[in-house]
Amino acid sequence: MTNNQELMNKINTVLLLHSPCLTHWERDYLSNLNQTVINHGELSEKQLDLFSKILSRRKIVNV
Repeated sequence: MTNNQELMNKINTVLLLHSPCLTHWERDYLSNLNQTVINHGELSEKQLDLFSKILSRRKIVNV
């Protein structure tokens, strides 16, 4: 459960602090990821990989 909470916090932090540099699609995708963690408790490897790619593409570090 702690890992899920950390992931939700990371996603929320990106959405709150870096929203202006994200596209509409990226914001929607991150919101959906957060909802998936809440409902199912985990993300697939593909979802985590795309999340990492979004962060690296937008040069978001230290979240």
